[in-house]
Amino acid sequence: MPSHLSAVAPPAARLAPLPVGGGMRGIAETAQALAARSVDCVLALVVSSSGTSARPRGAMGLVDAERVQSGSLSGGKLEQRLLEAARAVLEGGRANTVEIDAFDDSSHASALPSDSLGSMQIALLPMPARGSPLRDALVSACVGSSWLRLRLDLGADPGAGGDLGFGEARTGPEVHVFNSRGEACAGPVEFVRHASLSFAPPPRIALLGAGPESRTLVRMARLLGWYIEVVDQRTERDTYFDNEGADRLHAIAPEMLPTLLAERHFDAAVIGGHDFDLDMRHLRHLGASGIGYVGLLGPPERRDALLGRLGDIIATQLEPRLYAPVGLRLGGDGPEAAALAIIAQMQYYLAHDVHA
Repeated sequence: MPSHLSAVAPPAARLAPLPVGGGMRGIAETAQALAARSVDCVLALVVSSSGTSARPRGAMGLVDAERVQSGSLSGGKLEQRLLEAARAVLEGGRANTVEIDAFDDSSHASALPSDSLGSMQIALLPMPARGSPLRDALVSACVGSSWLRLRLDLGADPGAGGDLGFGEARTGPEVHVFNSRGEACAGPVEFVRHASLSFAPPPRIALLGAGPESRTLVRMARLLGWYIEVVDQRTERDTYFDNEGADRLHAIAPEMLPTLLAERHFDAAVIGGHDFDLDMRHLRHLGASGIGYVGLLGPPERRDALLGRLGDIIATQLEPRLYAPVGLRLGGDGPEAAALAIIAQMQYYLAHDVHA
């Protein structure tokens, strides 16, 4: 090497950014990413809520020693107090509960009469990086589209507000049991004073055919913590769709859709291939499916023409589940506005029907 040149050390490997997304999926994937970095964290879980408290029972947030990394239970002063309590759990290594009075909530307390205010009891559950049954249960529920049923022992003395006892998380046939340190243990004989909560799995969406709005649709679904899978065998799909954005690409013909639907559960399907024949073939196989939300892009005249081709039997099967034209009437123009309208309508459906 010439004397005027010097070797430059390669830059230190940068850690991959933490996942960006909401819901239980965001919590689970962020917990996994923190564990891969050997970072312990705490799951903050609202076990009771009253009055005008910021979040309902069952709301979750994931906290490490620095900040709330996923989810949210409040904001402002209350979130700072939650962070301080979570740090104490990380330092002590044992679960705890904290009672947060809405009177201290700077977001709206001063604007409401004192008798309208409520409180939240939040369980702070450690999830050690080296191993956490609770983290495993969250991941299992998300990946397997299973309900998560959680039972927590809150201790014998309601006034103590202190140590939690054992916890049990069930996902399908799996049972994950943990102690107050968040470590795996044998199950308790009985729970003294407990809270039981159930969590629906993240929604799973099938996008049947890719089009101009698909890229934005996929990104927004992921941001909400949904799973979204694309079904399209056409090579031109790549014009509208980032392979790394969707959770899975099924490059199959519409005639293979019944096999896919028999193997995988979907909460909603959106037909967006922008091709009359392709969309009709997809729509045909959704008639006999159990998917409760079937969205179809295009004007009413196109919908009527498709249903006319399919015949009365399939049209009758689809009628109570078919959203066509798909999307809320939010206004705006272009594929991004169309994607927002579709996501908004699916969010309303999923919140009020499937996951009520």
